[in-house]
Amino acid sequence: MIETPRRQQPGDAQPPERADLAAWRRRHALRRSSAAQPVPSGRRYRRAAKHRKGERDS
Repeated sequence: MIETPRRQQPGDAQPPERADLAAWRRRHALRRSSAAQPVPSGRRYRRAAKHRKGERDS
């Protein structure tokens, strides 16, 4: 016989959600929302004049 999941009854108590899953759900909702903005990274490539010292001497 196949076990079918029991439907939730109004008097059934829900177990508390795991803290790590609640935090993931919050982060996931923020990422999907229009409020999400990229965080500027310190590792971003910055274009700079290279070999500046040699150009001044010539």
